[in-house]
Amino acid sequence: MKPVKRGYGMDECPPVHQLVPFAMQHALLMAFQSLPYPLLVSAGLGFGPGDTAVLVACSFFVAGVSSIVQTLGVGPVGGKVPIAMVCSIVFVSPALLIAPEMGFGGFMGACLAGTLLCCGVFFLFADRLKVIFPTFVSGAVVLVLGATLTCVAVQYCAGGSGAEDFGDPSNYVYSGATFLVILALTVFGKGFLRGTAPLIGLAVGFAIAACAGDVDFSSVEQAAWLGLPEPLHWGISFDPASVLTIALLGLCGIAELLGDTTAMTSLVADRMPSKRETRGVIFTQGVTSAVSALFNGGPTISASADVGLLSVTHVYSRFVVAAAGGIMVLAGLCPKAAAVASAIPTPVFGGAVLMMFGVILVSGVKIIIGCRPDARTQTILAVSLAVGLGFNAVPQALDMFPLAASMLLCGVPGTALSAVALNLLLPGRPKGAGSGRDGRERAAGEESASGFEG
Repeated sequence: MKPVKRGYGMDECPPVHQLVPFAMQHALLMAFQSLPYPLLVSAGLGFGPGDTAVLVACSFFVAGVSSIVQTLGVGPVGGKVPIAMVCSIVFVSPALLIAPEMGFGGFMGACLAGTLLCCGVFFLFADRLKVIFPTFVSGAVVLVLGATLTCVAVQYCAGGSGAEDFGDPSNYVYSGATFLVILALTVFGKGFLRGTAPLIGLAVGFAIAACAGDVDFSSVEQAAWLGLPEPLHWGISFDPASVLTIALLGLCGIAELLGDTTAMTSLVADRMPSKRETRGVIFTQGVTSAVSALFNGGPTISASADVGLLSVTHVYSRFVVAAAGGIMVLAGLCPKAAAVASAIPTPVFGGAVLMMFGVILVSGVKIIIGCRPDARTQTILAVSLAVGLGFNAVPQALDMFPLAASMLLCGVPGTALSAVALNLLLPGRPKGAGSGRDGRERAAGEESASGFEG
C-alpha cells in the first residue's frame, strides 16, 4: 500500500479520493465566510426569508465562480494561486447606509461602478498608491471596521435592531451558546476542528433554537432543490456619491487582498508574490466584484480563513481551492441550501460573528502598532479615528447635510478619507514613502492583517 503523500505544492493536484475531502474543508470555510454579507444586509434592511435566500444563493454562487477564476485563471484574469474569494463584509455598513436612501438597486450600481473605478485607478496609479495609502491608514480602517461591526454583532445577539423581542433573555441563550462553543473550539480545538469553530458553533446554536421552536422552516419547505441565481433582483441605478464611497472602500480592499497574497506566497513558497500574481489577483477582484454586483452581491475579497487553513493542512494546491469553488457554485444553484442558511435566527448569527468581528478590531490595532507610529502619524490616527467612530456613533449629527456627507464621514469611509487627506496635506511626510523601512513595515502590517475577513 502506497503511503499517503503529506502536502501538495501550489501547482500539484491531489488524487480524487483526497481532492474531495480537502475541497470540502475549504468549501465549509468559504460558506461561513460567504454568509455574513447576505445575512447582515438582510437583517439590517428588514428583508424577508425569500429575499434573504436570494442574497445567500447569489453569495454562494459568486464565491464559487470567483474562486475558480482566481485559482485557474481565465486569460489575464486570475492570479493562479490558492486563494478563495467571497463577498466582503466591509461593504455591509455602506449597504445599510445607501440602500434605504437609493434603494438596493442603487447600492448595486455603486458596487458595479465603484469597483471598476477602483480597479482602473490601481492600474493607472499603482506606484503612487503606496504613498497615498500607507500601512497605518489600512490599520485605522480595519480598526474602525471591527469596532463598527462589533456593535452590530451585539445588536444581533440581542435579537436584531427593531425586533419585538430585542433584549429578551432567550436571545442571549442562543447567542451565548453559539459564542461559547466557538470560544471553546478556538482555545482547545486543533487542526480542522479549530478552523471550522465558527461553523460548528453556528450549527449548535441553530440546533438549540430549532429544538426550542424558534426557527422558521417555511421558506426551506417552499424552496426548490434546483434554481438559477437571480441577477439584478432589485434592479440597478447609479448615484455619484455612492459610487465614490464604494471606490474609496475598494482601495482598502486591495490593501487587504495584497496582504493575504503576501501571506500565502510566504507560506507556500517562502517568497513575495510575483508581479504577475499581484496583478492577477487584483484584476480578479475587480472583475469578480463587478460580476457580484450583477448578482446582487457586494464586492469580493480574499477569504482569509482559507489562507490559514493552508498552513494547517499543508495542502497548497490551487486545484483543491478550485474544487471548493465548484462545490460553492452547486450550493448557489440549490435554493433549498440557501433557504436553510437564511433561516438562521439573528441571535445565533450574532453569537457566531461576535468573536470574528472582535478579531478584526484587534488586527487593526496590530497593524498600527507594527508601523511604530511617530508623533505625526499619531495625530493623523487620532483625527481620522475620531471622525470615523464619532460620526458613526452619532450619525444624526449629519441629518442637516446631504446624504453624501453621511456616506463619506461615518465609519470606514470617514476614517479612510480623513487619514488619506491628512497624510497628504500635513508637513513632515517621509520622503520615499512606500519603500525602504516603510515598505518593510507595510509588508509586515499586511501580513498581520491577513487573518481578518471574511
